[in-house]
Amino acid sequence: MANNGAAAPDLLAAAFALIGDEGWRGFSFEKLARRTGVSRVELYRRFRSRGALLSALTRHADEAMLGVEEAELAGLPPRDRVFELLMRRLEALVPYRAGLKRLARDGRADPCVVLFTAARLERSFVWLQDAAGLRCHGLRASLARRALGLAYLRAMQVWFEDEGADLGKTMAELDKQLRRVQNIAGLREPRPRRADEDEAAQPA
Repeated sequence: MANNGAAAPDLLAAAFALIGDEGWRGFSFEKLARRTGVSRVELYRRFRSRGALLSALTRHADEAMLGVEEAELAGLPPRDRVFELLMRRLEALVPYRAGLKRLARDGRADPCVVLFTAARLERSFVWLQDAAGLRCHGLRASLARRALGLAYLRAMQVWFEDEGADLGKTMAELDKQLRRVQNIAGLREPRPRRADEDEAAQPA
């Protein structure tokens, strides 16, 4: 099944388009080979398992998120830094949205998909906290990640249906969800010290 010199297809995008059409249970690498004209051997080299598809997409989203320049985040309060990083992630996932939407629906009946996805999201959000300048170790940081993950997943429910070029509905929902969890997620800006507090801190 040669590709006859044609431009190589985006196999990850093709895989998630197939998942969107066939569902997670209906997906197979044989179907992907027929759809893309890529040999089974080449698919095996790229993706050793269906789980490898999820890992590859997570890595793609992580790299997009972590590719935000420091200058874009400089001077922003914590919540806005997290907002910018997560929006960059969601923007990178737009080409895979149909497959992710179907996966979210099908995954409810497949505990393995839920556990696999949750483990990778946990790792991704450690990097999110680090990139945003937040605490990323310890119990408090772990609780913060759960809150951030919940905010992100709720925003994704709007993102699944948001066809706007600027993802305006998604932006509004993500902002709302981050405000809801900002206390437990450590997103509040540190309160500036008052002058009388500074004076009280001075040694007598």
